[in-house]
Amino acid sequence: MKKLLVIILIAAAGYFAYQYLLKEKPVLLVNASKVVTTSSTADIDAPGLAQLTYGTVQGTVKNVSDKVVTNIVLKYKMDGKPVEASIYSLEPGEEKNFSTQNVMIRNAGASFYLEEMSYN
Repeated sequence: MKKLLVIILIAAAGYFAYQYLLKEKPVLLVNASKVVTTSSTADIDAPGLAQLTYGTVQGTVKNVSDKVVTNIVLKYKMDGKPVEASIYSLEPGEEKNFSTQNVMIRNAGASFYLEEMSYN
């Protein structure tokens, strides 16, 4: 019985040591969504209208650490095309809006995902 209790205590101590000492804590919290816009163009020589669809990623990034974070670059893929946003600096607890550049997409249901996030 004592051996079982010792094993449970060692396992609990190992779990808490991992959670509070070894596990990497998050630095940035990113919330993003895509924004899709369409525009129609007309050509005097063409018989119809061409509809172009553009997408951008917009959202917020928050510094959830206790240190200043600089040179933040968020690289997304939208409809297979790279787009990115940069933020110079975030103080601890500060939150800023970001927006990537527009990119032409095939349809309004185009997918997007965060490919890479870098910071100092």
